[in-house]
Amino acid sequence: MARLGHERLASQSDETRDELPRSLRDQHHELTRELIMRAVIKRLEENGFAELTVPEVARASGVSLRTVYRHFPTRDDLLVGATEWIAANYFAIGELPDNLDGVMEQLVANAKTWDEHPELVRTMALTRVGNAVRSVRRVRRLERLREALREVTANLSDAERRRAEGVFGHLNNMLAWVTMRDENGMSGEEVGEALRWAMETLIEDLRRRNEAAAKARTNKRGPGGSSAT
Repeated sequence: MARLGHERLASQSDETRDELPRSLRDQHHELTRELIMRAVIKRLEENGFAELTVPEVARASGVSLRTVYRHFPTRDDLLVGATEWIAANYFAIGELPDNLDGVMEQLVANAKTWDEHPELVRTMALTRVGNAVRSVRRVRRLERLREALREVTANLSDAERRRAEGVFGHLNNMLAWVTMRDENGMSGEEVGEALRWAMETLIEDLRRRNEAAAKARTNKRGPGGSSAT
């Protein structure tokens, strides 16, 4: 009966939505969109993104196919909506910390959380639309990562800093979790600790290089602060 009620609501939506006051139309729009999104998430968790079809989502959400297409004109639009929903409701990751200890702790915590919804993580990490959604925050995350790394890269060359940022960015990424889980059979906790170890190893090397670069710069300036001849 509940499903029949949803179907009737969906079939009547075209005729009634223009008659409703704006606030009710908005509520109806958001409710319908939420029904669709919850159906998408359920199908993704059960079968993954490769098997997702729009007619299947319509059946699972209890709304008409025409209603789904009104909200999401293409399958890609549906996946974009889903990845935005996933990012906001399942993996609401806070801003990247501006210190290395904080970056590592956040990654370890995230890796455990990602274990709870592995297919949703794969949707975010492996689909073109998931990557597009993540890219919106990429510039800001790179800025924060660069700030966090400054304590061990301030005296390094631009090329060395760029390499460090690239490796850290790769480690602090859903793709690393997917690869280590799928290729090595590791749990989220194991992935998190392995990535922490890799970061700590890199930090130790960067710190040593950074201190050597600072010392070389000091020696070049000479004891009085001027460049040695």
